[in-house]
Amino acid sequence: MIHHVSKRITRKLIDRNIIDYAISEIYQYGLELMLSTILTSLSILAVACLMDSLWMGLLYFAVSMPLRATAGGYHASSYFRCFVVSNMVYALVSLASRLLTSFSIPYPLWILLLFCAACYILLNCPVRNSHHPVGEKVLKRNKFFTICFLCIDLVGIIFFYLRQRQSNLLNFAVITVLSVAILIIPTKKGGNAHEHISIEPAGKSG
Repeated sequence: MIHHVSKRITRKLIDRNIIDYAISEIYQYGLELMLSTILTSLSILAVACLMDSLWMGLLYFAVSMPLRATAGGYHASSYFRCFVVSNMVYALVSLASRLLTSFSIPYPLWILLLFCAACYILLNCPVRNSHHPVGEKVLKRNKFFTICFLCIDLVGIIFFYLRQRQSNLLNFAVITVLSVAILIIPTKKGGNAHEHISIEPAGKSG
C-alpha cells in the first residue's frame, strides 16, 4: 500500500513539473520511508496509550530512536514486517518492564543491566546495513553520536535512580536500551556489525 501511495504522489509531482522524472525514484523512496515511519510511529503511540500511556510511548521514542538511528541493528525486509516488528518490540518492552518491576528488583541491578546493554551496544556499533552501504566517515560519526546518546541515557537514568531508588519509568527506559542491544544481535550473527572504529567527533575528517 505504501509503495502504491508513494508512486501516485510521485507521479502527480512529475505531472505538475515539481520534480524531474530522472530523480523520481529517489523521491518515491523518500516518500515510502516517510509514510512508513509516520504510520509505524502513530501505531506505536496507539499501542502505548492502550498498554501504558502516551508519555511512555514518547519516552520509548526519546530513548530508542536516537540509538537506533546511529547504532543500527535489525531491519525488516519489508514495510509491513517493519510495522509488525516495531509494534511487537514496544509491546515486549512494556510487558518485560512490568514483569520485572513486579519482582521488586533492587535499583543497583537495574543499573547493572543498563551498563551491560550499553556496553554491548558500544562494542558492536555501528552496524553495517548491506542494503544501504555508507562510508567510513559516516560510520565514525554514527559511533560518536551513539556514545553521546548512551552517555546521556546513562547519566539521566542513573541520576534519577539515585534520587528515587525505584521507578516504573526508569525501569521502562532500561528495558528500552536493552531492546536496542538485542536488535543488534541478529545483524552481529550475520556478520554485519562494524567493529574497531576509532572514535571521532562529528565533522572531523576520517
